[in-house]
Amino acid sequence: MKKQLLILLLLALAAFGHAQGVKNHQPDSLIKAIPFGEGQHSGYLFTVGGKLQTPLEIRARLLSYGPSAVEYTTARRDITWGFILSGASGAAALGAIASFAHDSRPNGATFNSTGTGFVYQDHNKTAAYVLTGAAVGFLTAAITTWVNGAIHGKRSVYLYNKQYE
Repeated sequence: MKKQLLILLLLALAAFGHAQGVKNHQPDSLIKAIPFGEGQHSGYLFTVGGKLQTPLEIRARLLSYGPSAVEYTTARRDITWGFILSGASGAAALGAIASFAHDSRPNGATFNSTGTGFVYQDHNKTAAYVLTGAAVGFLTAAITTWVNGAIHGKRSVYLYNKQYE
């Protein structure tokens, strides 16, 4: 009888200890992103512990933890460079448009003496083609830089939340 009571007591203590060790709740400091809206009017709201946070509070939290701070600053830098590259793409596109417009004018049209019609001067459109290629290259670089910035931004939140797991 003593042996059975001892086994029962050990099993009860093991079950009690296991039940106390299970924690299914999440810490209060986790940053959660909640999507809102749809289409062009969509975005994210951030909560910490179920309470809405301003972007400045989220920024302060991300910058307070070393690994997430590195990713956050990389994301901000990539987003800034994305805007700079898109501006360069726009400037190159405007230059290409101006060059095409300038080189497409029928300057110096003369009538052919054989009576076959007007003869136009040939214009060199190399600058327009080069500027078009530069505009496409800058736009491609801007898009890839924005994508990398978004990846680093998500990774900064992931690293911040990982410290509480």
